[in-house]
Order: sequence, then structure tokens, then C-alpha cells
Amino acid sequence: MIYRIAQYHKDEDFTDDRWDVTHLGEQTLAKVFNISNPDHLGDTYPVTGEQAARLAALTDLVFDLDTYEYYLEPTAD
Repeated sequence: MIYRIAQYHKDEDFTDDRWDVTHLGEQTLAKVFNISNPDHLGDTYPVTGEQAARLAALTDLVFDLDTYEYYLEPTAD
């Protein structure tokens, strides 16, 4: 699986940008998104403020939650 964080402007349906966070690994992403079994990381998950803070600490990503919505979007590789 490839795991990306997608950024959508709050007033639009199209993504502005995507960042690959696969390097964090399924275990870490499952912990960030409070998913008990990493094998269940096949859905799209909205990123909350708490999750954005945790992801920012693990990556160099900057989240602007006032302007954008963010989602973890897994895709098959």
C-alpha cells in the first residue's frame, strides 16, 4: 500500500496536493489514526487537529486546518 495525505481546499472537491507518508509505516499510521489493526488501513480517513499535530511532528508537513481539509488516502501500489 501507498499512504498519502491529501489536501483539499474546504470549498472545493479537488485535491490541491498530496504527500506520500508511506515511510511512516502501517504501525505508526494505525497509531496516529487510532486504528487497532494496521491491516484495516484500507479506507480514507479525515485528519483531525490532533492527528495533524502528530503527523507534523513525524514529518515536515505543515497543516492549515482553517483553510484545508486533509485525508489519509491509501492506494494499492
